[in-house]
Amino acid sequence: MELPKQKNYQQSFDLACASLKGMDLEERAKKAGADYQKGEDGWEIIIDFFTAQLLFDASNPFLYPRGEGKERLFLKGRREKMLKKILLGIICSAFLSMLLTVRGFAQEDKIAQVAIEMVKTQGRLPKGMEVKFVEKEESPIPGFYSVKLILLAPDREIPVIIYVDTTGEKVILGNFFFKGENLTRKEAGEPRPRKLEMGQLEMDRSAFRGPGEAKVTIVEFSNFQCPYCLRSWKTIKGLLEKYPQEIKYVFKHFPLQSQGKSFELSEMVAATQEVSNEAFWAVHDFFFSDEGQPVVNGEKEVLKQKIEEILKGKGFDVKIFQTALETGKGRKRVEDDMAVGSKIPVMGTPATIVNGDFASGPMLVKAVEKYLGKKEGS
Repeated sequence: MELPKQKNYQQSFDLACASLKGMDLEERAKKAGADYQKGEDGWEIIIDFFTAQLLFDASNPFLYPRGEGKERLFLKGRREKMLKKILLGIICSAFLSMLLTVRGFAQEDKIAQVAIEMVKTQGRLPKGMEVKFVEKEESPIPGFYSVKLILLAPDREIPVIIYVDTTGEKVILGNFFFKGENLTRKEAGEPRPRKLEMGQLEMDRSAFRGPGEAKVTIVEFSNFQCPYCLRSWKTIKGLLEKYPQEIKYVFKHFPLQSQGKSFELSEMVAATQEVSNEAFWAVHDFFFSDEGQPVVNGEKEVLKQKIEEILKGKGFDVKIFQTALETGKGRKRVEDDMAVGSKIPVMGTPATIVNGDFASGPMLVKAVEKYLGKKEGS
């Protein structure tokens, strides 16, 4: 989606700020080209695609609609009658209204399905993100239900509220404010950390370091062309050295594309697992080193020769590696890891899970030490 011209974008930004700060909305709305109305009871409503996009981008990046200026909705006639009934006593600092015609759902679950479909089609949900229905109840808007959904992100559960009319033909996506309080967010509740079942990570065939029955298990989805993965590995390496008998580290291949150089390198390194767990770590440690990083973007044949050189130098059987690569065993390992990651879903690398909790950066060390019962910095 292309952004509007800078002038319009700035005007919409000013309008969004005015909305949040309770400033004079009418004048700001006119400057931004938004539709503004004020009711006899003092409520205010603004409908503007760009403004709503900015507000939702700031408060919840999963929920702003796709499209361009054509998606502004100025509802004449019918809307004026409806707006006089809506939100008596409620001040709407900023509001996005979208009316959708939704096809063929079973009557008994139509309202929930309409809300779910709205999020899936109009929100920019990452591929594989699951949306779950929680409940529906009457909303402050006459003739509309308040539908609560949960978006299952890898590291958290994100609650959202969608307003759907009793016929299932109209959907309102927005935040209601009253005396400075965001009523929609209050009703939805705050995001909650999400805990994974470690069994679903299928660790049995993956390369690992540390004792099998360690107190802490770290599973990481990673790839060798990711500079953040290198940084994460340096942190984990330090933890393994500090707590060698208490941490098990499991490596999962996750190139961000199913083809190209990143996948090819992951495939070749995965093929070394057919040689032995130790062979894999010899190659892994090279590519995740200051010496190895400059060559990770090299041509496939050059990288293959480098891996063979490392294996030969460590006394491993190079022919087993070559056979595993030729027969697709390396590719199969990478595809299996990617399939596991996609179910979670992993949306980027590194994705690090500590005893079922997602953790990265400074939180990784804190999560490990929490499970080890260590005080911070000890």
